[in-house]
Amino acid sequence: MNSKINFQTLIYGSLLIFSSLFISCDSDDLEIPNAKTLDFQLFSLEVPQDWTSFTQQGIDTYVGGLTNKIDTLYFDYGYFSFGSIDDIEETAETISFEVLKIDGEDAKIVIEKRAQEPEIRYSLYVDKRDGTNLNRIYSYGFDDEDLIKTIFLSHRFTN
Repeated sequence: MNSKINFQTLIYGSLLIFSSLFISCDSDDLEIPNAKTLDFQLFSLEVPQDWTSFTQQGIDTYVGGLTNKIDTLYFDYGYFSFGSIDDIEETAETISFEVLKIDGEDAKIVIEKRAQEPEIRYSLYVDKRDGTNLNRIYSYGFDDEDLIKTIFLSHRFTN
């Protein structure tokens, strides 16, 4: 019984330390050497040279992604992507939850393990609060968390 409590304390303590380090990470420390800009016409992202973009067929939103063939990020841009930044809240499935501003816009970065999804999901939600410019960018089973966050932090609406 005592070893079970110690194991649980170790697990929860490790998650707490990981979350603290993740949330306290200074965005000025994160940069991509020799970065290029991927212009999606409604927003842009800074990425390493080996990343490329792709589009997909969407019905009510503009969808697509970017990849370096190791990690892939998908985006869902428009009102129906998530409705409002205020709708994004912590749940029992949340591992890390960060509220911040990116280029002056309200944003949230969420890491979660949803029961219906086989891998951890890492998401950025950005809302210009004009009812039109809402963007969700997300990844599953990512390899380089620091790089993904750096790409997230480079998000810029172009209109």
